[in-house]
Amino acid sequence: MHTFGRMPISEKRLAANRANALKSTGPKSEIGKRNSSRNGARHEFLAGTFLIDTESRPRLAELANSFHAEFQPATFAEEVQVEKMVAAHWRLMRTWAVESAGIIHETRCQAGSTVNENAPTRAMLAIRAIGENERHPDLHGRHEYRYDRQYYRALECLTRLQESRRARENAEKTKISPREPMQSTETKGPSETPEATKATTKPTAEPTK
Repeated sequence: MHTFGRMPISEKRLAANRANALKSTGPKSEIGKRNSSRNGARHEFLAGTFLIDTESRPRLAELANSFHAEFQPATFAEEVQVEKMVAAHWRLMRTWAVESAGIIHETRCQAGSTVNENAPTRAMLAIRAIGENERHPDLHGRHEYRYDRQYYRALECLTRLQESRRARENAEKTKISPREPMQSTETKGPSETPEATKATTKPTAEPTK
């Protein structure tokens, strides 16, 4: 079983990401710039895949922009992983909202019989009644675990992709250009003059008579 050290992005973290987005200069590579220019269309497409009628498209776009500002995807594969993270976090928040709505609804249904109980007791009784009436009592917990796991899988994949891309970029920057053939530093001695040749030639012995 996988365990995770933290939950997905909080409201406080989301606010910090918005501030970072305002200071961000955007992607540097040409691919990153092209992807950034298509963000609006991609966010709209993403909203059409899992957003329901009562949910806010501007809110989803704001969340997606915050993720993009933090993780700066520069390729299509990186963009896909960021979209998975956005979708997983959004659906996780929906699970929380649905769970809260269920408890509130059941509390109101029990209002007549729990009027003398304090708020924590009314909430406990509502949660107990929901568990008894549902076929899968921990259905919300299963969804929460599922979306949390999807989020961190996408984050792990994104990290590997970005590390690989940066390694390739660094290799391109530090690539050594082919060296020109080195010229020999040896210098030839001065050409021998006829006089020098004559001086070094041994006289031949005269033939005997």
